[in-house]
Amino acid sequence: MLDLFPFSFYNTCMIKAFFITALVHTIMTPDTGWLQWTQSYATKEACHEVIWKDFDKINEAIKNNMGMKLVGIMELRCMTYDEALKLNVELGH
Repeated sequence: MLDLFPFSFYNTCMIKAFFITALVHTIMTPDTGWLQWTQSYATKEACHEVIWKDFDKINEAIKNNMGMKLVGIMELRCMTYDEALKLNVELGH
């Protein structure tokens, strides 16, 4: 397969992907953590639009996925993988 971009392009161009990310309170230890969807969005605005449009569906999906381990959904945000990772480390994960 032919590489269409010079090597230096990969080193200087970072694509930032945003994910729907929920702060959940659970019965597990640590009891609070950031949970991310696998669907990515090219902009934070596009991600926010989906949260506004599908807010109830997102909350229901989290409840169905977490089951009895879920105490509550505290917040929904759009953030990168690295942002969620940093926040989860700060929470003790």
